[in-house]
Amino acid sequence: MKRSTLWIAAAALLGAASVALAVKPETASEKSVKKEEAAKGAMGEKEKALASPYPNDLGPEALPDEVLKSYPANVQAGYKMLVARCSQCHASSRPLNSRFVEPDGGSDDAKQEAALAKLKKEQPDLFKDGSVWQVEVKLWNRYVKRMMNKPGCSISKAEGKQIWEFLEHDGVQRKTGANAAKWAEHRRKLIAEFKAKYSKRYEELAAAKDL
Repeated sequence: MKRSTLWIAAAALLGAASVALAVKPETASEKSVKKEEAAKGAMGEKEKALASPYPNDLGPEALPDEVLKSYPANVQAGYKMLVARCSQCHASSRPLNSRFVEPDGGSDDAKQEAALAKLKKEQPDLFKDGSVWQVEVKLWNRYVKRMMNKPGCSISKAEGKQIWEFLEHDGVQRKTGANAAKWAEHRRKLIAEFKAKYSKRYEELAAAKDL
């Protein structure tokens, strides 16, 4: 056999070996290590959240039962997913008491843009105080994706979608329309409590317009 043929045969064998190695299933030990690394990452994010509080954190960590029962089944499922999964890195109070509002429309950008235009026309007060309402197209969508990319986060795409569907629906329902005044009172109370408890952090967030 010619030397060139031998080299080709050897390369083919090495290639086959590398493919076999690439598809080798993870061992129980490797899975355990990955799980530990994810847990450490989540713990690191939780420590960061505790060290950098927001007014949201001072609010309730759960929705009232009567509010939750009024939501569609898929939205209720998203809420349960949020409470179970987002607590890996921070308390559920952080998203539940957030100023964020994503307009109705689901994954359809045009529908969200139309809903945003309608809110600006019919409820202009929602756009006067950015510490109470921050209304933007795809706002929660972007935020959930960003959280999913953090170290230690094990939320799957399907779970992330459920959480986003809840946050979009809940924001519009609890913070706008007939509930806008009640939400504004709740949100401003949280900010006042936060200022009294974390004065230095309050100044930082106020300067950054990130209350």
